[in-house]
Amino acid sequence: MRSGLRKRWDDLYEWVEKKYRGIEYRKKAKVRNKRMHGGLDCKKEYKEIVVPYWKQFGRKPKIIWYKNYCAESKKVDPRYIPDDMWFEDILPYFSNIQFRRFGEDKCQHGIWFPDAKRPYTVCANIAGVFYDNEYNIITKEEAAKRCVEYKRFLIKPSIDSGEGRLIKFYDDEELTTDGMLKAFDEMGCNFLAQEVLCQHPAISELNASSLNTVRIVSFLFEGEVYILSSILRIGASNSRVDNVGAGGYACPIMPDGRLNKLAVNRKSEWVEENQNGIRFDSVVVPAYDKAVEMVKELHRKLAHFKIIGWDVGINAEAEPVLIEFNTNPGQNQYSCGPTFGDLTERVLEDVFINKTLKNSNN
Repeated sequence: MRSGLRKRWDDLYEWVEKKYRGIEYRKKAKVRNKRMHGGLDCKKEYKEIVVPYWKQFGRKPKIIWYKNYCAESKKVDPRYIPDDMWFEDILPYFSNIQFRRFGEDKCQHGIWFPDAKRPYTVCANIAGVFYDNEYNIITKEEAAKRCVEYKRFLIKPSIDSGEGRLIKFYDDEELTTDGMLKAFDEMGCNFLAQEVLCQHPAISELNASSLNTVRIVSFLFEGEVYILSSILRIGASNSRVDNVGAGGYACPIMPDGRLNKLAVNRKSEWVEENQNGIRFDSVVVPAYDKAVEMVKELHRKLAHFKIIGWDVGINAEAEPVLIEFNTNPGQNQYSCGPTFGDLTERVLEDVFINKTLKNSNN
């Protein structure tokens, strides 16, 4: 058990982070609602369906969430989880935020998951110490030389690097050791250089400039790993990243690996084809079943984080490759429907009534 002072400090930190995220996502909901011209008019359904449903759990979510979530289907489903509740109540209940940054450190993937297929690590920097791909300590100069010899790779922060932020790509035949040393200095600490994955042709065809990844959100609940949602994130033309915010698309993946008929863009528009004229429902994600099995196997090892968002690439040999995981993921509800589906009542009862995990993060 932690000391009383340490626990109070940790609780304060958690409270501040939860409140901050709640405020931010309420702001985002208002922006999205405005972009959607007010969303779905559902005052009647909100009063008759949503409010009674949530009353049993002692909550009353605001109507704006259902105006937004239900706009596309035109059908009100009370099981949608408001984003502010997701980040303020659900995620903190199921995951230990005190472990988050260390748990997510991309440099540690080879330690957490030594048998999982991952992009080749040219070098890594953990707290200022350089390592090769087998976790042997090397000098800064040796790390720079490895990069120059590898030629084509990317460098990204290993902590707090969501949505493609601060990723730099290198494919210059004229790379120099001095140039890499300067790049290392600019990155500071906690980063890694990795190979640029050669993705499967069926995925590359959607957008060749970006690594288009499968985002799978998994849930460790009552001893079993459930797949809450799966989407394929597809980059915009000439973009090196695949996130929707940079102009890409998010397309739900069906259980058999086929893409949904419609994908959503950053304007909250649902479209049938991408910028290259490829119909989404004509694409089947290769090895999707293998990606799901890999996620389930890996998640069983991370009980501190019961909800995880996994980014998986599909290589040229149709094998799933772990890119990274996020212990504070979004829900994918706009594209995939209510997060917990048929599990919703059991989950909400556990979070707000039974509170069986109340002390699991202490």
